[in-house]
Amino acid sequence: MRKSNSIFKAAFVSEAGAELSNNDYFAYVEDDDYACYVLASGITDFETSEAAKEVVEHLILSFEEKPSMSKSTLLQYMKETNERLLSGNYARRLKASVIMLVTDYEKFRYVAAGNVRLRMYRQGRFFLKSSDMSLANDLIEKGENDTPLDKHEERHNLYAYLGKKDFFKPFVSKIQKLADADILALYSQGLWEHVDEQEIDEIFAEASDNPQESVDYLEEILLSRQPENLKSYTIAAIFINKIYRDPERERKRLLYIKIAVVVFIVLVIISIIIYILNRIYQDKVENFQSTLQQTQEFMRTENYSRAQESCKKALDLAQELKFTEDEQHLKEDLMILDNLVQADDFFVGNNYQAAYDNYLRALKYAVDAGKELHGYIQRRIDMVENHLDMQQFLILGDSLFQNGEYDAAESLYLKANEKAAIIHDINGREKTIAALEKIYDKRAEIRKAAEQKLNDKKQAAITDSLNKGDDLLAAGDIDGAQKAYLDARNLSDNPADRMQTSEALNKVVAARDKKAIEERTTQELKQKRFDEALKIEAKGDESFNAGDYTSAQMYYLTALENFRDLSEEPKIKTLQNKFDTAKLKSNEITIKKDDAEKAEENARNFYADNNFEEARIAATQAKEIYTALEMKSKIEEMDILLQQIAVDSMISNSVK
Repeated sequence: MRKSNSIFKAAFVSEAGAELSNNDYFAYVEDDDYACYVLASGITDFETSEAAKEVVEHLILSFEEKPSMSKSTLLQYMKETNERLLSGNYARRLKASVIMLVTDYEKFRYVAAGNVRLRMYRQGRFFLKSSDMSLANDLIEKGENDTPLDKHEERHNLYAYLGKKDFFKPFVSKIQKLADADILALYSQGLWEHVDEQEIDEIFAEASDNPQESVDYLEEILLSRQPENLKSYTIAAIFINKIYRDPERERKRLLYIKIAVVVFIVLVIISIIIYILNRIYQDKVENFQSTLQQTQEFMRTENYSRAQESCKKALDLAQELKFTEDEQHLKEDLMILDNLVQADDFFVGNNYQAAYDNYLRALKYAVDAGKELHGYIQRRIDMVENHLDMQQFLILGDSLFQNGEYDAAESLYLKANEKAAIIHDINGREKTIAALEKIYDKRAEIRKAAEQKLNDKKQAAITDSLNKGDDLLAAGDIDGAQKAYLDARNLSDNPADRMQTSEALNKVVAARDKKAIEERTTQELKQKRFDEALKIEAKGDESFNAGDYTSAQMYYLTALENFRDLSEEPKIKTLQNKFDTAKLKSNEITIKKDDAEKAEENARNFYADNNFEEARIAATQAKEIYTALEMKSKIEEMDILLQQIAVDSMISNSVK
């Protein structure tokens, strides 16, 4: 129907050029509702390729099976054709550039992959064109290169073509409306490499209603250039002399308008009804929110009586609006508020135990529901507990007072008074103050009797301390006497007793002055003896340094006895060490003298026996010891003996 009421004329020319066979392929099909025009150009380094024919045939068949202009369908055609090329059982993998144009005789859409081109003319002027999917086209569009596309060295470097393995993404145009006298031209690389777009535009600007004439003119221009290595070329032109116009369009449009008006009116009425119902609903919701907010505000300000009334109202609204979750929360709040309000009433009526029980229930509900009311409830519980504690303290205090346990009773009365102060119970404070005054009066009586008894004991203690001080002073214990007198003074709290103790202390001062004089005299005598002992020690040091250790021992022993009498422990230790050293030295000298005398005796005996060699050795040993002892006379005697031994030894040797 559409085809018969429109005039579409198509013509084409397709030749091999300088190649052995034509690697381009063009075909089209025009059905009643749709028409499809496909031009493909094989991409190959070989002289023949079946890719273009394979692509066009498959696309035409796909279109005939499912005619459509939708974008998804056209992409599906291309995807299936690409997979067919990749999976085909060919000696070499096939590749091709393609453009597929689909129209419903009122509008058209095309899908392309590669560098086969489309140009459209309207009223004899250029209207739109396709873009090559090549690196050269991208560089020119980005402004990175100003070389004409048809001459650019990257014009055959394609990023989309049929037969591509990965990232195959063809271009699909938007739907373009057609008009009477529109011209659509499709052409392959063999033409656009040698004929400029301006020349193509001029041919179609002067075209008649016969597309074959325009196609032939373009072929003549191409061949007139006699290009070397002319590749396969295809030129197809589609002249839209008349597009299809739907005769029922106006009637359908009026019908659609009427339907739209009716639908609009119905929608307006429904909207008004919905708005009114929604407004009523929103009013209830707003009322609920406001009431809920009031409840929360009353609870925040601890006005629980008003909060209880507001909560009941909010609960009724929540049940009406079917706000299940809010209803549950409000029921929990109401349970807490009911117990709180009832507890407050009991508290005002001084029924503290009943108030306490209700507060505990309210606290349990608040904890279970996770409500932030713990602070208020706990304060009320603390207050009730303080009232109960105050009453209990008063009862127990009265019992202890009757039993004479005044301290324990006072402690309980004070606790009761403290509780009354905390809870500001004036009546309770009056009761506790009256109870405390009874205790204080009773204590005053006890204290007065105790003070009289204490005064009697104190007077006796003063007399005993004074007598004790006199006895100690008489025995010479001045410090003990002073302490006893001071004890008496500390106990004195009247002028007469203080005067008596002052006189006693004066006796201590006089005794201490007398003792000081005696001690000073004794100290002078000790110092004199200490100095004499130092002089004796010095004489001992002189004898020790002179090697007279016997005299040194005598001096050290005398000085040591003096220091012992004076109890000078440091000097005693020093003198004892000096004495021991002198004694050790004296013993060493005695031993050495004995050794020297024995060696001398041996020398003289050997000399008498004419054993001159042994005599000389013994005499030399004796001389060495005498030399160490610094005994000059004995050293000289040994020298004389050694001379005699030497002379007699020589005479004896000469006689032999």
